[in-house]
Amino acid sequence: MQTRVIQKTGLALLTAAALFGAAQVMLFPSNVGAQTAPEAPASAPSTLSATGIGQVPGDTAQASGGALMMSIEERSKGSDVPAAVKTVQDRLAKLRSALTAAGVADSAIHMQGFNIGPDYGYPYPVPPIAVDPAATGGSAGSGTVPAMPAIAPRPPQPSGYLVSAQLMVDTTSPEQLATAMRVAIEGGATNVNSFLKGGPGNPTPPDAAKLAPAIASATQQAKVMAQASAQAAGLTLGGISSVTVLAPTPSYNGGPGPVPAVTWQVQVRVTYAIK
Repeated sequence: MQTRVIQKTGLALLTAAALFGAAQVMLFPSNVGAQTAPEAPASAPSTLSATGIGQVPGDTAQASGGALMMSIEERSKGSDVPAAVKTVQDRLAKLRSALTAAGVADSAIHMQGFNIGPDYGYPYPVPPIAVDPAATGGSAGSGTVPAMPAIAPRPPQPSGYLVSAQLMVDTTSPEQLATAMRVAIEGGATNVNSFLKGGPGNPTPPDAAKLAPAIASATQQAKVMAQASAQAAGLTLGGISSVTVLAPTPSYNGGPGPVPAVTWQVQVRVTYAIK
């Protein structure tokens, strides 16, 4: 009987080889008629997890204050640097007076720098030198390429001098920051930039009273998602195995005014046993 099985198998293989053009035929060993036991099915998962997201509405009041950076610039006429320096100093004094009149404390206004440098009126270029590529390891006769000279040419004589002062102003509220920016621009300051304390980059997390509803909403959302998923898979939820609450993360929503709204998101991951 065993020999007959081998003969039938060999005939089947030869027939398949003839049909499909196989280049090699292999005979099974004597236990070819034995059947292999099927693999045991993978065990069903014992838990199901879902994640819900809760939000704390945006609140511009979370930004407690900020700072304003600005510069005052004046170009001298020829080499009359003292006149340009005096002009900058006068403008600084007027700007300081306008800021204090707007409610900024005098101690919150800081001089960050005072610079004097030549003013050429335009950036002077460094002319390139045409060299043969063969001199730099390339192929000869392929044209010329620009190269920087070993010693840069001497720049032209300056047409005057540029005097600039940098000022930083600390503010105590978003409203005062906006007012200080308006005063600085109207006072002729240039390169006026601002940043918030407690705003983007350093937000203040919401307190427990605002976080609690968001966490409850995220937990309920996770439960609804888990129930829907279990029903679709033909499973039944059991008890809760674990609950994980992640730290709130901020997101910034653009809007009118200098202060963006900060919205906080809370994620809650709930794991259920399943039946």
